[in-house]
Amino acid sequence: MENHPTELSAEVARIAGDLGVPGAAIGFVDGGEREIVTYGVTRRDHGVSIDDSTLFQVGSTAKTLTATLIMVLVDRGVIELDRPVRHYLPELRLQDAGAAETVTVGQLLNHTAGWDGGDSWPDTGEGDDALQRAVALIAELPQQFAVGTSASYNNAAFLVAGRVVETVTGATYERALSQFLLEPLGLHRTATSLNEIMTRSFATGHRTGPSDQGLQECRPWSDPRGYLPAGARLASSLGDQLSWARFQLGDGRSADGTQVLSERSLRAMHAPTTPHELMPGVQIGIGWLLREVDGVGLVEHHGDVSGQHSTVTVIPERDCGIVVLTNSSPQGRELAEHVVRHILESRLGLIERVPEPLRLAPAELARYAGSYRTDGIELRIVVDGSGLIIHGTISDGDDDGETLAFPVKLLPGERYLVVDGPFTGLQGEFVCEGTEVVGARHVGRWVPRTG
Repeated sequence: MENHPTELSAEVARIAGDLGVPGAAIGFVDGGEREIVTYGVTRRDHGVSIDDSTLFQVGSTAKTLTATLIMVLVDRGVIELDRPVRHYLPELRLQDAGAAETVTVGQLLNHTAGWDGGDSWPDTGEGDDALQRAVALIAELPQQFAVGTSASYNNAAFLVAGRVVETVTGATYERALSQFLLEPLGLHRTATSLNEIMTRSFATGHRTGPSDQGLQECRPWSDPRGYLPAGARLASSLGDQLSWARFQLGDGRSADGTQVLSERSLRAMHAPTTPHELMPGVQIGIGWLLREVDGVGLVEHHGDVSGQHSTVTVIPERDCGIVVLTNSSPQGRELAEHVVRHILESRLGLIERVPEPLRLAPAELARYAGSYRTDGIELRIVVDGSGLIIHGTISDGDDDGETLAFPVKLLPGERYLVVDGPFTGLQGEFVCEGTEVVGARHVGRWVPRTG
């Protein structure tokens, strides 16, 4: 592989500096070779330089680990994806009794379980029963649609998946993850325990505070233990995440040749599992999200938690992978999106095409304005010239209710395109019944209209 560390380093430094991201670790794996770029410090005040062993919280990218752990147990004949969850968790209670009876393990992993996504994460303690107690709270979440009939990003479903792991293995989720996945793959710098993380070099999350205070460190450092399977707390290094990307490009074997996951199961994780898209152009595999750029398939996941952002993108057709870890959110997401697009274009010749927005008058846009709300998400949509601004309070494990502005333009088919900020290029859609707008699919979530 031709190496361009100076060019990529300069690009990362330029964008991170413009966005005010304190630190980042970026990696590109091409075949058996790695290119690594690190930038900045672990924390804005009193931090140390970031390297490829620095631990970052990966947020929802941890869902790919949870899904793979389930697939390892499928290979061992312990779990069946098409079996109802109640077979493994007879105590499962949901607000919709029919959903509790019929939802399968596979539907937990492809965001089609149908209940509210559970984006607010109450503290269920630090004991070994933390996950069990978190799952019990899911009984309070409303069913948004019948199981399997649509898709909406679902943190809570991954908690149930993690609890299934605990039940069938007799171990805590953390111990099972280590035994069946982290240890066999040699991911020795991936940790779930605060006591372990604090003994290593780790990044502190940052978020923009009030205008007169600037960038602030996030406290507490992590979300509660009970939400680990969905993306709370789990921390990993760039080196380990590149190994994770490399594993996704292989045949299910670890670096030493151990068959950790069958190649058949690995490939199944990268294939669409439902006709329903999570967002326009984004299909759902098993724990992974799938899209195309210039006709080439990407398998990827993002994570935002406690002021940190992670992105893992693998391109099986090109035997390449990209990892971005940052200690800032949402600015870190904007950095990651830029870096991924830059590498896709400069190294692989893949150009992401931006669709052409519709030209609509304010009167035509007025029907979309209003309030939309679900657990952990509140949207206030207003008309702004020829487009809309979605003021979104969105929590993916964060408790402070940070509000972001999403400037959007309308596309054909009731879709919309974010045209500025950290989510630039992301598409969503409005859901209509006749001429009435009844909800929005925003950052993968189904959010009903409330006013």
